[in-house]
Amino acid sequence: MTQIVISEAGVDRAALHCQIEQFYAAQMQVLDGGDAASWAVTFAEDGVFTSNGMPDPVVGRAALESAAVDTIARLNGQGITRRHFVSNVRIESISDGVVQVASYVPVIDTVDGVASLRTSTVMRDQLVRSEAGWLIRHRTVTRDDLRSEG
Repeated sequence: MTQIVISEAGVDRAALHCQIEQFYAAQMQVLDGGDAASWAVTFAEDGVFTSNGMPDPVVGRAALESAAVDTIARLNGQGITRRHFVSNVRIESISDGVVQVASYVPVIDTVDGVASLRTSTVMRDQLVRSEAGWLIRHRTVTRDDLRSEG
């Protein structure tokens, strides 16, 4: 089992976990609500999003916002309501304002009142503490349905 390592003085584990859970709830709700700009600012200015379901990483807030705008438009055009459910959040370590977090994120699509599991993923984030709160420095999403070779 991975132990939570705390090197910052005075960090309360329960409060930290609550902060991280609230961060993800807010982040996913703005994305699912179609607010690409608010979602993008949850990343560091040079934040990175990688996935085994994408050919290349997306780097920087402007590119992240643009990619989200495109996805939101595509889903809206297809009549899809998408929801991301962040669960089983595990804080792997914290040091000097940096937190490693792993979680499961099933993605549910609803079309004409019928909800279905679009994909199941594991999300691994490196979060950094800023004056604005937590920001994502690097996100890796691994889709369970896509196996890497090797």
